[in-house]
Amino acid sequence: MVPAERIATADIAAQAAYKRMNLGATQESLTQRNIRMRALKEMEKEKKEREGCANDKMDVEIRTHVIDEREFEHSAAVSGVYFTCDLLGDDLQLTKNEMRKKVEIFLRTQLADDPLVASTLMIFSLNGPDKRQNASETIQKYLKNLIESPDESKYHRIRINNKIFQERVSCANGGKEFLMACGFEEKDLINNDQQEPFLVIPDNKAMDTYSLIQALEILQTGQAVPLKLSRNAAVYKLEANQVITNPQLPRDFFDLDFAEIKREQQRREVDVEKFATLRTREMREKDELMRSYRYNYTLIRIRFPNRFLLQGTFGCHEPFSAVHNFVEEHLAPIEPMLFVLKDPVSGKVISDDTKTLNELNLLPAAVLHFEWDFDIQVELMKLGREVF
Repeated sequence: MVPAERIATADIAAQAAYKRMNLGATQESLTQRNIRMRALKEMEKEKKEREGCANDKMDVEIRTHVIDEREFEHSAAVSGVYFTCDLLGDDLQLTKNEMRKKVEIFLRTQLADDPLVASTLMIFSLNGPDKRQNASETIQKYLKNLIESPDESKYHRIRINNKIFQERVSCANGGKEFLMACGFEEKDLINNDQQEPFLVIPDNKAMDTYSLIQALEILQTGQAVPLKLSRNAAVYKLEANQVITNPQLPRDFFDLDFAEIKREQQRREVDVEKFATLRTREMREKDELMRSYRYNYTLIRIRFPNRFLLQGTFGCHEPFSAVHNFVEEHLAPIEPMLFVLKDPVSGKVISDDTKTLNELNLLPAAVLHFEWDFDIQVELMKLGREVF
């Protein structure tokens, strides 16, 4: 939960407690009424947006999403979620779909030099989990049949229009390319008095058991080209007494399909009723845990005493140590590097580096306050070092 939401929750709880103390009072407080109206307006806006985009489809290669747009106060603090890839160099930062397209282009250029490895990487990098598993399992079966029965002619050809081949291999990026790297060639053959396209492996390559076993091992140990989340680091200088408001986050931060959007809308409607009720801490934590599925990423901003603001993007399931390391990387090197990061609302130091950002409820955006360890700060001042 972001700071503004925490403040609102505390205010709501206080108003509800006050209302119970004044048993004769039945009217809502002004704060509650404002929150209720704001929530109703937000739900109505989301409903219209959902109806307007219900027929639109977004192809994200693995599965189709209909994403609703979450808008926050303040100008856009981040334009999107970006990734890097060791294969292409850390200097190239692109969205996940853009990076996948670049990876595909690169791997296709490698088919001529190392077709087995390139096509294996294509299978595992350019397809969703189900598609790559189906393709891998089916191709492995083809190869095992050849290895175990190299003289069996029926294993030397694969009908391209075969339903299983179409649904499990042909539809997967890299599937057909892998078979051709094993020695299969595309040919037209007569089948049931009709000419049809087949993948055919020549007899000499079908008998090359050693090469087929090598190909099978490469496929069985295949892995995807790893994409690394870019921190997309940014540094801002705040004006004196400037309040940090909630950022407008791009769609990439959220992971909602159409069914989840409907559930989210229902959840918002229930929230309107909850706003006037004091809920126990356990009940609130349970609610937050149930909602945490909504977010893929979170925007963490670190406020320094000298009014500088360091911003970075993180995966919601990354440990808090990743935030700590991120801050270290952007500080001038000193030994020892001792500092703490505080929740500005509670004033508590976040000390458990092993907890995920999701578990710490630092999503979909959060501001933390930087403070030097007191002893380190004293020593730096003794050395005449400027301490912000």
